[in-house]
Amino acid sequence: MNSDLFKYGILLLLLPILQVGIFNNIDFMGHINPYFYIIFVFVFPVKNSKTILLISSFLLGLFIDILTNDGGIHTFSLVLISYIRLPFLRIITGKSDLDQAQFNIRDLSLPVLITWITILTLLHHFFLFLLEQFSFAQFGNLLLKTLLSSLFSIVLIIFGLQLFLKRRSNA
Repeated sequence: MNSDLFKYGILLLLLPILQVGIFNNIDFMGHINPYFYIIFVFVFPVKNSKTILLISSFLLGLFIDILTNDGGIHTFSLVLISYIRLPFLRIITGKSDLDQAQFNIRDLSLPVLITWITILTLLHHFFLFLLEQFSFAQFGNLLLKTLLSSLFSIVLIIFGLQLFLKRRSNA
């Protein structure tokens, strides 16, 4: 438990630095900007308290909003997907009685994992960009930016998960 607390504490400090220092400086054609920090929602253990996840997500979003002067859009979007991640996982896996104590992200099949990441990333990015422009006037631009940024973010998140969740061998 203490090692998990330390690991996720370091992640809470490291992700805003990576996002603001590296990923916010990636901007392709004004439409593609990856948001890697949402990987926190995917790696945070399901068996831990939802309250701890929501508070941690709030703090992570708040750190990023403070560093980027974005007024709460990252906080809202991250807390939103943190709140709905388990219901969506239950829907995608088809298990309404998902055993949280025994669940491990490593046990998900690749199609289920990619579907889960894709849905939550699209929702995060849609609400982030909607709050950023605070208008439906350019809805097509909103959708384009959401789709392109989500694709790039999903690829980065999957690579990040491969690094963060190294499969343990019994050798």
